Amino acid sequence: MTKPHASWAGSYDLIYDQSFGEFYHSLTHTTIEQIKESVRLPARIVDFGAGTGRLSIPLSACGYEVLAVEPCEEMLNQLSQKPGGASISTFIGKMQDFQTDTYFDMAICVFTVLLYLLDDISLKKSIQAASNSLRPGGLMLIDIPSKAIFSSFQKNTQIMQRNVTVSPTHVNNIYQYEEKTVLIRDGQSVTHVDRFQIRYWNVEFVLMLLSDYGFSVTKNMSVEFAGTGSQYFLMKKKENTEQIAAPDGRSAHS
Repeated sequence: MTKPHASWAGSYDLIYDQSFGEFYHSLTHTTIEQIKESVRLPARIVDFGAGTGRLSIPLSACGYEVLAVEPCEEMLNQLSQKPGGASISTFIGKMQDFQTDTYFDMAICVFTVLLYLLDDISLKKSIQAASNSLRPGGLMLIDIPSKAIFSSFQKNTQIMQRNVTVSPTHVNNIYQYEEKTVLIRDGQSVTHVDRFQIRYWNVEFVLMLLSDYGFSVTKNMSVEFAGTGSQYFLMKKKENTEQIAAPDGRSAHS
């Protein structure tokens, strides 16, 4: 099955720039600044759902050692081709499948990564993977999308006509995402289409699971990220957490 965004990875950055303009760049800047305030150099950061390197590349340029984790190889190829991207280590795979022998000081799970997780087991395994990747006391910046994000929208500019349809399915909290975007590039009209499912997750449920896997809320950062349609939290892995993966994906720790 084709992964989300694979068919239009080469146009992903341009489409989001055209869709959200200065707000998109402001969000990137705010995220970088909040990360810099939270974890000092030298430090290792794992970027879950890294995409084309929107955060990985500038964080690497700041001096952080960054590992970009992304299930879509086409998106990581775009990252590697950008200035500074070739020096960033990458892991092709889902967040829930990530394993490492290296402990990180911070994990990033933002820009609606959670909505691509469609069932409880995937969510639990992803949180477990994030916890396992962090040193005791390590931090995670995570956003939890609100219902407002699960809406259709259109955006037209001089070089783009974008039509996104988001519709509920017969399964509770599962939505169908359909994208059709026409871009004018180098005088040529190019059409990009995509179709996949996404899921809404209740904030209280996600925070409960994070607590189960040894995380506590250090700061609710939703004010700093107002207008994104998501709630942002800075989480901290407990210093004395011992985690063992249970068969059902839940942690079994003392």
